[in-house]
Amino acid sequence: MNIKDLEYYQRLVYEKSFSKVADFYQVSQPTITYAIKRLETELNVTLLERDRSHKNISLTPAGRQFSQHVNKILRELRIAKREMSHFNTEQIPFGLPPIIGNYYFPKLSKQLLVQDILQHLKIIRDGSENLLRQIRLGQIDIGIIGSINPLTEDDLKSELLKEKKFQIIVAKNHPLASKTQVAFRDLLDENFVLLSERYVHLYAFQQLTAASGFEPHVVYQSDDLQILKSMIKDGVGIGFLTEIAIQPEDNLLAIDLIDDNQPLFYISMVQRSAEISTPLHKSFTELIRRVFMEDLDS
Repeated sequence: MNIKDLEYYQRLVYEKSFSKVADFYQVSQPTITYAIKRLETELNVTLLERDRSHKNISLTPAGRQFSQHVNKILRELRIAKREMSHFNTEQIPFGLPPIIGNYYFPKLSKQLLVQDILQHLKIIRDGSENLLRQIRLGQIDIGIIGSINPLTEDDLKSELLKEKKFQIIVAKNHPLASKTQVAFRDLLDENFVLLSERYVHLYAFQQLTAASGFEPHVVYQSDDLQILKSMIKDGVGIGFLTEIAIQPEDNLLAIDLIDDNQPLFYISMVQRSAEISTPLHKSFTELIRRVFMEDLDS
């Protein structure tokens, strides 16, 4: 089965026009026609219903089913090409969310330098949701991902490294600053400043909101953690962050939540299930495990 024939078929399903597909690939229209005939002959099914002019086409049931397989085949082929390029360059695209990276990467980088791995890393910093998507697409080999549930997807290989709490973050002069614990429902009258949907924090916050039965007053959402911390410090609102997001130099206070069944922040090392580990990959993943295991204070 010719890969080019599959590409022509995929485009034809999208365009519903032989002439448009021919124009897109800059080939003759008969080239597209013969490609579809080759597929139908090899599969021994009719994939398309055509009118006599070939101007209008529709998929047969077999054609719709085959289209799903073609999409998967071509997607896997694109991923394979990306992964092979990583082998050629001895480069590891490594996904790291800002909060996890700010806390753990300084601990990790010293060992990476000693073991001569640091120079092989291409670090992609983004929210966990976007990093997961890039791992699935083969754009990232390994990611340290934050989630509010353990990751159990068939196409992903996930290893839990840490479980962390979410906390309420306030300025040192805030009325809540004297508290060490608080119930989420007691924050009914507070203004919140939150991270955006690029971060799992928002989904954990929504989970708490649903359980508490009230709608908090969210005055601002941002992708930028530092801006958020500054707004909390200036009294614009209180925050909701995982405990590793706050450092002593931030001059902010973290208050534990006492709610039952509150969400946790899971930190996992994630790869594609089909990913084949090179010696470099194995050394890197072993180092990640060791650094997280040794970090007993976290």
